[in-house]
Order: sequence, then C-alpha cells, then structure tokens
Amino acid sequence: MAALLWTYANQQTIKPIAANFPQTKFEQIMEETQVEDLQKLLGFEFYQDIIQNLTDTWNAALLAGDTYVYNSVTYYFEGLKYVLAYFAYARYVKISAIKDTYGGFVNKQFEESRQINNGDEKNLHKDFRKIAFKYWEECQKFLS
Repeated sequence: MAALLWTYANQQTIKPIAANFPQTKFEQIMEETQVEDLQKLLGFEFYQDIIQNLTDTWNAALLAGDTYVYNSVTYYFEGLKYVLAYFAYARYVKISAIKDTYGGFVNKQFEESRQINNGDEKNLHKDFRKIAFKYWEECQKFLS
C-alpha cells in the first residue's frame, strides 16, 4: 500500500472519530478509503501520480488545499485531505460498532447506550459522503 495521503491527526482535526476507537483499525479504514473512493474519483493514472509525487507543487496544493485565481477572482478550497477525511468518516459510521469474532460479525451493544437504527446509520453515511463530494467539487474547480 502506498503511503496514506492524510494522517490520523489530520482526521481528528477535520472530522474526529471516537477517541477510544483503535487507531490501527482506523488506519485500515483510511487505506480502504484512499483506494476505493479516491482512486475512483481521480482515475488510476492520476491517483498513481499523486501518491508517487506528493511533493510536486500541484499535487501538494491539491492535497492540502490552497487558493487560486480564476477570472480575476480568488478562490479557496480545502483540498483532498478534507475529501478523504469525510469519506473515511462515512465508512467509519458504517463499521464502527461491528466486531469480527470467530462466530461471525456482531454488533456490539452496551448497557448504558443504544445503537442507532440502520436507517439513521445509512442517512449519516450518505450525509458524510455528500459533504465529501462537496469538498471534491472544490478540488475539481481547482483542477480545471
């Protein structure tokens, strides 16, 4: 796997996950998000260019966010880190309570809390993906 394009600390700054969720498990979510969601948006060649040339001026700006001028107007965009953070959070919402056991997958429940229902979980997942796509639109305008 190529290096991750954003860090766990970036994630916690942009869209934090629960502090007690294991960082190593979340890094797996980050890898899956990068390969599944970002590669689909960028296409294989552009994705490869970014992960192999992180320090190139345009790639670094696309990743971190920047300003650009178009038709004498200055625009700001947040960058791919925000896109990735929201896609990862959407993925996290779907799987955070699911545990893999020798007997199969289970949904953990605690006495002092109640799981949200599947409909609410799906709505949250969709909402966070919508936000990710909004940040992606900003990145597309920068690329144009």
